[in-house]
Amino acid sequence: MPNLVACGKSDKGVKRDTNEDSFLVRKIGDIYLLAVADGLGGRAAGEVASKMAVIELEETVKAYIGKEPEKEIIVRAITKANREIFLLSKENPEYAGMGTTLVAALIFSDKAIVANIGDSRAYIIDNGIKQITKDHSLVREMLEKGNISGEDASQNLQKNIITRVLGVDAEVNPDLFEIKLGDNVLLLCSDGLTNSLTDLEIQKIVNNVADIENVCGRLITAANKNGSKDNVTVILAKELNE
Repeated sequence: MPNLVACGKSDKGVKRDTNEDSFLVRKIGDIYLLAVADGLGGRAAGEVASKMAVIELEETVKAYIGKEPEKEIIVRAITKANREIFLLSKENPEYAGMGTTLVAALIFSDKAIVANIGDSRAYIIDNGIKQITKDHSLVREMLEKGNISGEDASQNLQKNIITRVLGVDAEVNPDLFEIKLGDNVLLLCSDGLTNSLTDLEIQKIVNNVADIENVCGRLITAANKNGSKDNVTVILAKELNE
């Protein structure tokens, strides 16, 4: 996909003193690797976990690209990242219990393999907006069981309780999705964006601005204007038509 353009930006937001999010935009051979990680477990520990996640992801993908199918590579990379974060947390008391969410995409040809753990999300945006990933959260589980309504879910005080995290357990099971990118925009983001803007607000900003880098900045600005209580990180990717 030689005409793909991708951009990522991160901001600590208006309520936080530090930024525990990390992101990655890399071209490795003919494949693009994108990732957003939202660290959990206290200031220092959360930042360490999210940085480790994207570093381990990149190193593993570089080592295995072209040697294994893309789905196997991304699972291998996430497994490696999980193990390294888990071991460090066990070896260092100051990092005990640290972890991170992760949403990542490998883009090749006109397809993308998307993987997620936690509540960082991936969306496809064209004339509409569609969430690709499913949050690993207590509120989503309650919603699927019919215990709460969609309106209640957005206001539920338990919405930040994550049920699956990278680095907390010795093993992790990411969800995988295969999509066709086509002329659509792929968005990866931390929950600092989605807790501050509705899906329709996100879609409107993306569709009204042609320049990808400009869109990243506008999304973060809009989230902060809405009083985002968390760090805000976004990555956008789109194939340019010649």
